Amino acid sequence: MVALDELIKHRAPMRLIDTVVTADDISAHCQTTLSKANLFFREQLNGIPAHAGIELMAQTVAAVAGSRHRQANEAIKIGFLLGSRKYHCQRDAFLCDVCYDIYAEEIHAESSGLSVFNCRIEDQGEVIAEARLNVYQPPDEATFIKENYE
Repeated sequence: MVALDELIKHRAPMRLIDTVVTADDISAHCQTTLSKANLFFREQLNGIPAHAGIELMAQTVAAVAGSRHRQANEAIKIGFLLGSRKYHCQRDAFLCDVCYDIYAEEIHAESSGLSVFNCRIEDQGEVIAEARLNVYQPPDEATFIKENYE
């Protein structure tokens, strides 16, 4: 198992996933067990709201990109979540002290850095959330940030 720090740039308090189970250049399987320390924790839900599942998926997508860069002996790069399609969650919240499995698989990639991933979240083998994420990883992140954010 590869350490998560070697695959994604997210750090506390924004890191929502705990472990990368497997990751390669097109897919990843990550896990998280949520706690009250989570940035999105809501007492009334005893967990995090269902819409935060998109970020769990996005961080799993980041593990795919990180694995790709690691295999090429490159530094990990930032990526951008452009949007999600068909997000469906069967629950109102992801509960504390439950281990969730998050999966991401790339289904389309362009040389420009745009990609599409099918993602899902499972609770003990049952699919409880699904979405298709559109992401962008600029070929030159420093230039992209300078051109768009400075």
